[in-house]
Amino acid sequence: MLINNLRMSFDVRKTIDKNPNPAKVMVYNLTREHMSALLEKRWTVMSLSVGYEALRLIFAGDIVRANVSRDGMDFITELECGDGNTAYSSARVNMVMPAGTTDAEAAVALTSTMPGVTRGPMAVTRTLASARPRVYSGNTRDHLSNLARANGADWSIQDGELTMLPASAVTADEGPLISQDTGMVGMPQQSDDGLEVRCLCNPELHIGGLVRVQSILPHYSGDFKIVGLQHAGDSMEGDWLSTITCVGGIFQKVERKTAVGAGASAGDDIDIMEPDEYYATHPWMPRVYSVDALLARKSYGLRKLPVDRRRFQSRAR
Repeated sequence: MLINNLRMSFDVRKTIDKNPNPAKVMVYNLTREHMSALLEKRWTVMSLSVGYEALRLIFAGDIVRANVSRDGMDFITELECGDGNTAYSSARVNMVMPAGTTDAEAAVALTSTMPGVTRGPMAVTRTLASARPRVYSGNTRDHLSNLARANGADWSIQDGELTMLPASAVTADEGPLISQDTGMVGMPQQSDDGLEVRCLCNPELHIGGLVRVQSILPHYSGDFKIVGLQHAGDSMEGDWLSTITCVGGIFQKVERKTAVGAGASAGDDIDIMEPDEYYATHPWMPRVYSVDALLARKSYGLRKLPVDRRRFQSRAR
């Protein structure tokens, strides 16, 4: 069912942690047939796209609960949704992966056990293969949490895509500019979770991506990683607003690459990390490797990744 000419209000909240992102959508004066279909759970998924000219997706997920209430002459259908809620709560795994399995391969295998979830931007900091078989049994979310923790990363489901990003990594998309000229509302405010910035609703913002903040105070200006996001609005009244929670730092972009170009052969290089010059000027930064590129390298029989022996030896002491 496509709804595009009725009054709607929405409140979408996203974070970088593993818990399903919640959304609340209220639709006014649906037909009785459509209200019944939602109440009887004949429709179980929902996507929400907004925009001022072209529509852009800001939420996709499972309908957890539907309720209908009345306010005067209006019948209001309230949908409570969770991004990847079914997969998060019910996905289970029972498999053994052979010795030589890498964290990248484990991440992909675990993602495949979550119904309705596809692979989004994913990166790891560890490239060493395991010396022994890996046994996974139980809730998929628990094993993903352990894997992410071992790589200093956060995992979450964003609009049906599973993402895993180390603290020093961001998605490769170009971050939008938020300033007084591009829709910033008020001034940025510092909070316990990071810098909070409000602006007119901007569907280009996404968790794990960059945002460039330009404030009249230089202290609040710069490039930040988005770790929290809220979109809220009503099609009949008020402004549509986005509230961003972001953190500063030096970040490495994670490219999404799923294949190697034609003609690749053993000994070829794939750009799976920042150039060595980057790490020469930022020696404290752990290397971040794209999961897609690591798998492409292995499937094409390309030469092995360099091992960070310094970190390996420090763990052995």
